Amino acid sequence: MNRFFSHLKQPFTSVWISLGFVIGCIATVFYYQTLEFTVLTISIVIVSVYFKPFLNVLLGFICAICWIAVHFYTFHNFEIPKADEKYAHSAELIIESIISSKQPQYIKAKIIKFNDDSYAHFRAPSAMLSVNSSQTLLIGDTFSASINLKPFRSTKNFHVFDNERYAFTQRIFFKGKVLNKELVITNNEKQSTIINYRKLIKGVYSNTTLQWLYYALLTGDKSLMDFSDKQLMQSLGLSHLLAISGLHIGLIFGFGYLAVRSLFKHIKYVSDQTKNLSVIYSAVGFFAAFIYVYLSDFLVSATRALIMLGCYLVLYYLAKQPLRWRSILFALVILLIINPFNVLNAGLYLSFTAVAIIFLVVRKIPISNTSFFYKIASLGLVQLALFLGLLPLSLYFFHGVSLAGLVLNLIAIPLLSLIVMPSLIIITLLSSVLDMGITITFFDACLSYVFQLLTKIPVFIRWLNIGNTDSIFVVFYYITFLIFYLVPYKWLTCIPFSVLLFNYLVAEKPKWQLHVFDVGHGLMVLIEKDKQALIYDFGPSYFNRFSRARSILLPYIEANKLLVSIAVLSHEDSDHAGGVEHFVQAGYESTFATFHPHNLQDICKVAKRDFFGLKIESFKTTNFKNENDDSCVIRVSDKVHSVLLTGDISKQREAQLLQQGYFLKSTVMLSPHHGSDTSSSDAFIKAVHPQIVIHSSAYKGQWQFPKQQVVKRYSKINATQYVTGQQGQISVKFYNEYAQVKTAREYESYWFIKN
Repeated sequence: MNRFFSHLKQPFTSVWISLGFVIGCIATVFYYQTLEFTVLTISIVIVSVYFKPFLNVLLGFICAICWIAVHFYTFHNFEIPKADEKYAHSAELIIESIISSKQPQYIKAKIIKFNDDSYAHFRAPSAMLSVNSSQTLLIGDTFSASINLKPFRSTKNFHVFDNERYAFTQRIFFKGKVLNKELVITNNEKQSTIINYRKLIKGVYSNTTLQWLYYALLTGDKSLMDFSDKQLMQSLGLSHLLAISGLHIGLIFGFGYLAVRSLFKHIKYVSDQTKNLSVIYSAVGFFAAFIYVYLSDFLVSATRALIMLGCYLVLYYLAKQPLRWRSILFALVILLIINPFNVLNAGLYLSFTAVAIIFLVVRKIPISNTSFFYKIASLGLVQLALFLGLLPLSLYFFHGVSLAGLVLNLIAIPLLSLIVMPSLIIITLLSSVLDMGITITFFDACLSYVFQLLTKIPVFIRWLNIGNTDSIFVVFYYITFLIFYLVPYKWLTCIPFSVLLFNYLVAEKPKWQLHVFDVGHGLMVLIEKDKQALIYDFGPSYFNRFSRARSILLPYIEANKLLVSIAVLSHEDSDHAGGVEHFVQAGYESTFATFHPHNLQDICKVAKRDFFGLKIESFKTTNFKNENDDSCVIRVSDKVHSVLLTGDISKQREAQLLQQGYFLKSTVMLSPHHGSDTSSSDAFIKAVHPQIVIHSSAYKGQWQFPKQQVVKRYSKINATQYVTGQQGQISVKFYNEYAQVKTAREYESYWFIKN
């Protein structure tokens, strides 16, 4: 044991190994089975041969690879029989959360028994299940049932939230449905401490205006927040105050530390000089922080902060040398040992970078000056450093930055630290023995007034949307910072950004782009030219509440900072028009005026329009009196390339288009009706003669589109075919002489997510 702790006193070995372990985790998770991983591995081996201390980095790197393999096969590798082998499986499940209580209910459940296999709670996989039962389901309930399962698979698109990656981090590996209409439910009579605690918090603050705020601060659960409150907090740069993180853990630790120290002083405790009372104060503070994290159900951000605090305390009391950087590194290693796939969590980078920046700035601030204005200036300096230091991560993960947050955090952090959190802790503790109603009402009224002032801040200074930021910019930003901080020749900081600028200037840029989104069974298309967008169809909606337009189209427009000029609805089938309502609510109603001047129920207007140098043409229909054949058919073209958007037309409408003598030849065509055999006649295919055909259809959908007969017809003309359900979003970039195709599942795939 003494030998182990000797590394803390002379840390070079442990630091090198830890550094190698971190590099190995990041490289293996993101780049395993790629050329980048091979090059990095060979480079580390070569450097280790010539630089002996680097052997410790190689050791840590190898340990990381082995540990990820062990962790993956232990906690993330579960197989189920194929659907054609067995439809129903017997299972025992524990309800983890209720996603929707409306019929059919939608739940997240942990599978503790599956057919003949049993799983320990810490290892059991989770599944998203629909339950068609009138019985009331509660979190913590256990039931046995027959279930139909399939591997979790979601849509895959560029620059929007990745549901599959998020599900993997939450260990959700399956989705399906419970086949039983009646369930034998074992209610959790002895509900967990966490559930009881959350009920207590809801009860104490039940009559307050900002109940969602107090509940989030004390439990880490944001389920009481509505969409508008989440948007407001994010736009103001205050979302981090609601996520239990280092700030909150530090406050609870400090509360416990000071409470015990005050108690010892009050009772005039006299200790033996050999006893270090600060160890006792710190232990109590850490225990208080641990209870807080436990009651938050060990949220990732809270657990991360607790581990960092523990590392700092251990090194503080055991080490003899400066320890801030080692505490960060060792805390990171512990987190990755617990779960190496934590590197997929954006909060990991934000929190560790924030702590590193604070340590860096605090070292430069003299502590001799204790004046009030100097402290305010120091706080402002720290906030400015955090703003600049976290800027690239904010741009990369959130596509923008809050300008108001730079100033608001100077007020919000002290307010939260000195008033809000201490008051909430005291009120919650006293509410069990005293009537705190008047105090809570007064406290809520004051804080509600402050919150109302926040809503009056102009929108244009709340959030600056920059658009999609490439990861290479983030890397070069921090390389520049390290050069500036470590290298005496400051002019060298020009090199990284000069490389970026040179690459931007010489790289060939597409003239225009076509994006066919992966929306399951449905269609949603965006054509982009000079940051202007044309939208064709809006994908499906579900339960009249969720739509692909809200979850994919609108975030994509925002992430890429596009201006929508024209919108077209091919026809009113729900798989094409499901997201229209949310699109209109987002403020884009006027974009329909070009091809739908009166209303969306009418057949689209026959017209030719110029779209920033592209020619847009719609074609006449003789009113077939069925929505599919009356679909709005659009051809978009420049002098070299063209795209034909066909909606759900059948062979009958195809024949009419040919009879009317329209020029239909196109570089790219969306297969009519998702690749149904009722469409794509030989004559129509011959007339269009596309080089690229895109089938917008669901993965293994109930209609099995595209049909094999249709695929064979396009193969006869040697067209390259893509299916959104199989390859995710299909993006086609048109250059002067050629077209380039990118698919989301090829360019944004991970070895650990099986597609």
